[in-house]
This record gives sequence, C-alpha cells and structure tokens, in this order.
Amino acid sequence: MKNLAIGLLLLSLRVYAQPSPAVLLFRMPLENTTRLPVVAGVVTDPNLELQTYGDGKNIVVSIGKAATDPHTFDGLCERPCGMTFRDKRNYFDLRGRAKIKWTTIVSGFHRAQPLIKLADGTLLVGDQAEGSVADWQQSEVSFREVRWLKLDAVRGVTLGTWVEHPDLSKVDEVGYFDVIPGSGVHVEGVPVEKLPNPPVGGWVAMASFELWGKPVSREAK
Repeated sequence: MKNLAIGLLLLSLRVYAQPSPAVLLFRMPLENTTRLPVVAGVVTDPNLELQTYGDGKNIVVSIGKAATDPHTFDGLCERPCGMTFRDKRNYFDLRGRAKIKWTTIVSGFHRAQPLIKLADGTLLVGDQAEGSVADWQQSEVSFREVRWLKLDAVRGVTLGTWVEHPDLSKVDEVGYFDVIPGSGVHVEGVPVEKLPNPPVGGWVAMASFELWGKPVSREAK
C-alpha cells in the first residue's frame, strides 16, 4: 500500500508539472488583393509589424481563388530569405508547449525553418525543417524540440555553433526562413511582383502561419 501511495503521488506530481496549454498569439494576416512584395502594406492586423531578412524583400504575396490563397512565395529570392512578425503590444513566451503551426508546399530541397528574434536582438534559425513537395501540408514545430544557430541578418547565412539555452521567455519576432536561394530569374527593370513564377526546384510557399505560446506585455517591468 505504501508503494502504491508513493507511485500515485509521483504520478500526480508529473501531471501537475506539465506546462500549461499555449494560446493562439496570431495568424499570418495578409491582404488578398494583388500580387505584391511582402512589405508593411500587406499586413491587415494593425498590431503586427512585418520584418524581412536576407533577401526577404523579394518574397511576394501571391493570390488566387484557391483555399491556400493568399500565400507567401520565396522563389524570387536571390539569396537565402525569410520574414517575421512582431506584436507591438507583446513579446512572445515560447517556453513550455509553444509551437508554430503552418501550411506549406516546397520545391526541390527547400524547407521552411523557424526564425526568431530574441529580446536582445539576436536572430536565430531553428533546425526543424518542414515542407512537402507533393502537396500543401499542415505541420507543427514544437519549440522544445528546436536547436538554434545565429543568423547573419544581411547575408542570410547561419553562424557559429549551436546556441545553448536561448532565452525564449521574451521573444521579439517569430517567422520562418529558407536557407537556400530561390530558382527564379530577375529581369532588369521588371518589378519583382511582375516576374513569372520560377521553374520547379527552388521555393517555399506558406499559406498559413500560426504562433502558439503566451503573451508578455512589452510595458511590464
């Protein structure tokens, strides 16, 4: 009986120690009007700001009548590229059960990888890489399973060795990154939104992006 009581106590402690459920912090809020580069004007949520990294200025928002529209498309990036969202009101607490839920389709060896900016300004790219070449696919990335490398924001390349125990209690921005350049060809004088889609073999398309975690007020001391 004594051993049974101890076992039940240990089981209850394990259940109690489980982190609390994450809440939906935001969905990717893009305007479905026309094909445009990913700039501030395509964001429909006034509380969210969009940032691009590497050659992110050449990511476009593609539109159409499918259920996966609008979606972001990075096949015209001439270098590795990515984008993030920043909440003007809150940091993101990405500990515990925090996760990304996204819907992607990719071409070639391209994959979407999580990109975060810490409160101290450090940019990190995660080692979890998602995407199917067969069809649009929804998947999840748990932050507890991710290992991180620093990112050179301009060149879009990873630096150094694994970053041990980054502080995920106050994350400033969250998005995704593609470490391989796109397969598109640029034409002198033609705006990126007017360029044809690149050939198969080099892109990531993102139809939905959800961040789950906990909000941390930027005004809290």
